[in-house]
Amino acid sequence: MKFQTTRNELLNKLNFASRIATSKSLISALSGIMIEVGDKLNIYSTDLETSIKSTLAVNILEKGRAVVPARVFINILRSFPESKISVELDINTNQLKVQCDKSVFYLNTFAIDEYPEFPGTSDKIKFSIDFDIFKKLSNKIIKAASTEESRAILTGILIEIDKKHDADKGENDDSNYLKMVGTDSYRLAYAEEKIDYKGDPIKVVVPSKVLDSIIKSDFNGKNMDLNIEESQISFTLKDSEDSGTMIISRLLSGKFPDYSQLLPKEFKHNIILNKEKVLEVIRRISSISQDNIPVKIELSNGKMLASMNIKEVGSSSEEFEISYGEEKIDIAFNPAYFIDGISMIDADSLLFSVEESLKPVLIKNVSSSNIVYLLMPIRIS
Repeated sequence: MKFQTTRNELLNKLNFASRIATSKSLISALSGIMIEVGDKLNIYSTDLETSIKSTLAVNILEKGRAVVPARVFINILRSFPESKISVELDINTNQLKVQCDKSVFYLNTFAIDEYPEFPGTSDKIKFSIDFDIFKKLSNKIIKAASTEESRAILTGILIEIDKKHDADKGENDDSNYLKMVGTDSYRLAYAEEKIDYKGDPIKVVVPSKVLDSIIKSDFNGKNMDLNIEESQISFTLKDSEDSGTMIISRLLSGKFPDYSQLLPKEFKHNIILNKEKVLEVIRRISSISQDNIPVKIELSNGKMLASMNIKEVGSSSEEFEISYGEEKIDIAFNPAYFIDGISMIDADSLLFSVEESLKPVLIKNVSSSNIVYLLMPIRIS
């Protein structure tokens, strides 16, 4: 195996593939990346649940394949300047020779027969989607997914494509909407946007780490292809005819919470707040926070008071005016979760809906329900 290419092109593909290479497996080869040189260069990585294949056009001098330690190979490439590099496998020693200008590295490789085959696909439900819309919605809801493996279904993101019923107007919208939901049982984030889709309704749960990898990629194309099968989903990001990436992931099984039943239809108190003002205050007050000590919110006549009290550190408080003249309410939140919900809103103002001190609050756009964040309060003495 031997090929030549430029440092940046190869490094970009390796960085993306390395996101799922794992050192926690009993199979040592899974901490590596497989490089396969045929008509093009193919780069593979897998953790047995998610698999990535990236394709890159390079100057091919000799076909072959090798499994190389991901972290070490990437560190070597990072140390090079942007220049032409040469990669060659010595079949006698099974070492990978990596050369840039006068720098030469010899890298030990893993046994090729330990590396799993890349999963196959069949075109069961295949369609294209606007990548910017997919990325925008994913960014809004992904932080709400759980990181606790004890409830595996909550580590995923619900992806749904279906019609929308506008309950406020009592009208049916015949368009299809991409809807995404994430929840860790303490909060729930929902975002939707109209898309051009003519197929049957879709409802799947995808591991959040897969979406995180996709939205952090350097892909700048217009559309992304999705292919949904019985137990897996694939995403294809095609940069050009000669370059692209496919991500195949298992779908999560189990019952995802019914978000439509969890979102209250009415609240006793609905307050319009300035997004940037609230963010500024909560960030400032919680700057003394340790281990997510709750931020306390006091709603009273014409005012919102945010405060925090940490016995070992000290206290902080700040008051600002709001349009509110009803009963006094004290409510407390995990400050990071509260900030995440406010940050979801893509307008200057947001609607902050409250029932009472220990019931969930709702944060949403003032004039629509396309972005919704449900947050559980924390009981405080």
